[in-house]
Amino acid sequence: MIYRVAASLLASTLSASAFHSSHYISQGCRSVLFRQRACIGDTIKRIPSITLSMSSTSGPSFCEKCGTPTQLQIPEGDERERHVCGDPSCGHIAYQNPKVVVGAIATYQDKVLLCQRNIEPCKGKWGYCQGFLELGETSRQGAARETWEEAGVTVDPSKLELLAIYNLAGMQVQLIYRVELENDTFEAGHESSDVKFVSWDEIPWEELAFATVEWGLEHARDMKDVATPAVQERTKLITKDGKWEVEEG
Repeated sequence: MIYRVAASLLASTLSASAFHSSHYISQGCRSVLFRQRACIGDTIKRIPSITLSMSSTSGPSFCEKCGTPTQLQIPEGDERERHVCGDPSCGHIAYQNPKVVVGAIATYQDKVLLCQRNIEPCKGKWGYCQGFLELGETSRQGAARETWEEAGVTVDPSKLELLAIYNLAGMQVQLIYRVELENDTFEAGHESSDVKFVSWDEIPWEELAFATVEWGLEHARDMKDVATPAVQERTKLITKDGKWEVEEG
């Protein structure tokens, strides 16, 4: 499927994190960014420069090493604008890179664990446990940590199976896993106002936080009886006319 949204809607959604980091560009709430859909047959030419302009404006205003104000410029041998220290004796370059998001779709006896978000954006919406990968941990360790932090559920990282990879316009790379739990014990963390197990038919599809949450849950449902799940790959890009295009792969 292809999902689209006008560029004018991005201003209010790209400044906040998809989870809880105020310095990071968001994928936006599902109810805002993905309520308009277009048919698969539509063809749109992609334009990378739109993504580049986003990344070039999201860097630090001051040098991370010496505190001097930074300047947007293309360093020698580079092809993109970077935030470069204004002090020639320092010259530190602040490279901005996509964030890695990890998540786990946890199930127990054909029910799926969902958390209701207690933080913005999309406070009050539902999803599986997910968040930013921390330094010093593997993607599986990060997904297990997020499951503990948000739902009080202990997961063995080695039992997590890769389920999906989502690339969001050079802003995020999401690695989503699945895991079958040994029991249905849980306790809501401070980022969750509610946690519960629901059957696949009881998932509140219209109350999910992000489009990627919907994708992940749909794919997990389709793969629930498959011993080794096929890994779903989706890429979301910004098109020449300032809209999102979502493609398989």
